[in-house]
Amino acid sequence: MKHKKNKYVDILKEVNLRPTRQRVVLVSNIFNSGNRHIKAEKLHEEVLFSGEKVSLATVYNTLNNLTNAGLLRQVKVNSNQNYFDTNTSAHHHFFDEVNHSLIDIPHDKIKLKGIPKPPINKKISDVEIIISIKNK
Repeated sequence: MKHKKNKYVDILKEVNLRPTRQRVVLVSNIFNSGNRHIKAEKLHEEVLFSGEKVSLATVYNTLNNLTNAGLLRQVKVNSNQNYFDTNTSAHHHFFDEVNHSLIDIPHDKIKLKGIPKPPINKKISDVEIIISIKNK
């Protein structure tokens, strides 16, 4: 399949993913509007609305491949809600329980004290804080 040369094809090639038509469509929807937090189901809806045919399984596989390649960060709010974040830098989140959305919190805005030492032969690789919020 031939693709018009574009930055989304390059993104896929840089992480050794074949730039299929479906992947290019997904990557363009994910990365075309700056940093965002998206659920697989929402991305699937957006792609279907644009007239493209992509299975939900392909959406999940592509999101997981991009996460494994370091281009996305998976944010698990709870066992039922996983978001994919285009901002892969160290930061935390507010989770709006009413709107079911994430809001970035800069990493330096939260000061951590008293973090327990990890078990022997282990090291802390990341600390991610999700603060749930709702309307007053």
